[in-house]
Amino acid sequence: MKSQVHRTWGQLFRRVPSPLRHWWNRRSRVAKTSLALLAFVILCSLAGMAGLASGTVDFLQLLAWTVLGPLLLVLFFRWFASRLMWKVRNRLILTYLLMGLVPLVMLFTLNSITAYLLAGQYATDMGLLSLNHALARVRDEAGSAAVYGPQRVEPTQQQPAVTSGTGTGNAGDSSSASDMGMLEREDATPLALLELRGNTWVERRDGAIALAGPLAGGPPPKWLHPGFEGVVEQNRRLYLCAEVGAPHNGKMVVVLASRALTRAELDVLAKGLGRIIVSHAYNHLTDVSEAEDVQVGKDTNVKVVGLDALAKGGKFDQVSSAPLPRSHHPYLNPPIVASPLTLSITSWRTGENISGLLTVISRPELLYRKLFATSVSIGTFVKWMLGGLAAFFAVLEALALLMAFRLSWTITRSVAELYQGTREIDAGRLEHRIPVRRNDQLAALAGSFNRMAQSVSDLLVQQQEQDRLLHELAIAQEVQATLFPPSPARSGALEVHGTCLPARSVGGDYFDFIFGYGRDKGQQGAASSHVTLALGDISGKGISAALLMSALHSADRAFSAAEAEAGATVSPAKLLKQLNEHLHRSTQSSRYATLFLATYDPATRRLIYANGGHLPPLVISQDGSIRRLEEGGPVVGLLEGVRYVQASVVLQPGDLLVAYTDGLTEPERDGQEFGEQQLVDFVQARKDEPLTTLAAHMLQVVKEWIGDHEQPDDMTVVLARQS
Repeated sequence: MKSQVHRTWGQLFRRVPSPLRHWWNRRSRVAKTSLALLAFVILCSLAGMAGLASGTVDFLQLLAWTVLGPLLLVLFFRWFASRLMWKVRNRLILTYLLMGLVPLVMLFTLNSITAYLLAGQYATDMGLLSLNHALARVRDEAGSAAVYGPQRVEPTQQQPAVTSGTGTGNAGDSSSASDMGMLEREDATPLALLELRGNTWVERRDGAIALAGPLAGGPPPKWLHPGFEGVVEQNRRLYLCAEVGAPHNGKMVVVLASRALTRAELDVLAKGLGRIIVSHAYNHLTDVSEAEDVQVGKDTNVKVVGLDALAKGGKFDQVSSAPLPRSHHPYLNPPIVASPLTLSITSWRTGENISGLLTVISRPELLYRKLFATSVSIGTFVKWMLGGLAAFFAVLEALALLMAFRLSWTITRSVAELYQGTREIDAGRLEHRIPVRRNDQLAALAGSFNRMAQSVSDLLVQQQEQDRLLHELAIAQEVQATLFPPSPARSGALEVHGTCLPARSVGGDYFDFIFGYGRDKGQQGAASSHVTLALGDISGKGISAALLMSALHSADRAFSAAEAEAGATVSPAKLLKQLNEHLHRSTQSSRYATLFLATYDPATRRLIYANGGHLPPLVISQDGSIRRLEEGGPVVGLLEGVRYVQASVVLQPGDLLVAYTDGLTEPERDGQEFGEQQLVDFVQARKDEPLTTLAAHMLQVVKEWIGDHEQPDDMTVVLARQS
């Protein structure tokens, strides 16, 4: 079933036009999934417009949007990084914007938060000041009534009197009415006066006024102390209350003045400030029934409860002034909800302290007018000065961005020219050069690019010459390889094997096996097949040593052939003397070689040798004993007229001849040489291995000792075993 669905889908997909099919195939999995979800969302929207949508379709559409949102963000980030940010110019512009605008945005945000908090604190202080002034007026009215007695005052014409003292209420520091200045205003709520007669509060008639208020009747509460001033709560209503005692006509008169803290009274206190809310705890931010919605911000509603709702029962909630007036510019003049201030409210019945909050909601324009109410000209000057500074800084920021874009243009043009230059060089047009227009670091970079292009052109010529030399060196390596004899080889019961590992392409080490020289008769009259073994180490490395090695090889074979033609057995000492004279005459005085020569007679198993300054070869017997072949003389080619001596040794069955160059013993690791003793111990432990295997293992152990360092010298080993 699954394969059938795949075949059907493949047939449908092949019917799609080729350009669209290729375009779809180039999309990533995220893009394909996003396009499929977007098509599904569009189909669901069309179904909804046609009235065919259901709850399931709406749920699936919501689920598709939930998955599609992050996928679209991923696609936008990929497009932004691969397309828009590919150019260095766009990267620089974005960098300038981040460097120039982000600090400004952060600074503006910080200043806005600071200004908002300061404005809120100022609004709260002004609201508290208005409340304290209202308490001061109540206190002054009570003092005036206690000192001067009944006076005819109209309800709406109550004049504040001079403060006679400082109250002890918790609403804030009291201020005299004479210090109120511009804050003096009429009160909206009538003042109720009570006089303490005996142990009962009775109404106090001042002229035509006879207001007892809700605090009349009954004895004074026990908590009430002389000079009390503050906000009290009685029957779920708030009052501004003050008690003043003063002597009058020879007796002490105690007067209690109170004014209901209603919405009308708060309207007077909040005039020119905004809105004042007195609430219990944080109830001004909770949803209360029969409340009035007041739009404070774009998404914030404050519930305000009037006194009518309080009269229906329950604990005191809050009382508020009129809603905040709307602004013609709501975004430039937004509402400021100040931090609530703790307000101490005293219960008239019990005297307990009710935790209340004083909240002020204002606008920057109202606070600005309030701040500069006494100096309008200074406020106007400050306003225009701040506006001018803002405009000046905006112009500076625009000029800075313009200069940054101009600099980025010069930088990116140089980068674009460098990019085009690299493409020209990559295409093989090495004659391309970048024009240098300025005298700055980018111009120096362009000059460096031009010099690099010239260097690349010169290097190509040198590379061609080097390739030619490498080709010739490879030929030399092949030629040198042909100089070494076939290995392993056998002469009677003697098996010989040699191998060389040059430090470079060609080396200066030399070994050779020369068979068939000599006319002596062996045992039982059989023709003898002598073999001459040679192992040498030319001073130096590389091509010069390889050339001297080839010369030594040719001379060795030539002198050996001459001795054989004369009918004599090759003498190692005589051959060393001839080679020394030849090299001394034909090479520089600083060039020489160490050389070990030996002639083996298979009939007698005798090995006649002469050592010309070479490391003494070793003869390791089957029982483990070691003999060093040291007889001979100095190095070959350094001194003239040198005499060489020779010696002989008879090889017993199982004896192993080990000859090697100093490339196997002198490599160092951590300041310590590999050494002859370590090489001897290694060979003794493996002396029964085949010669080819033993030689390979000897070279391998030395290479492991060298490690990752460069091989310091040629390594050559010659092995011979008597059967």
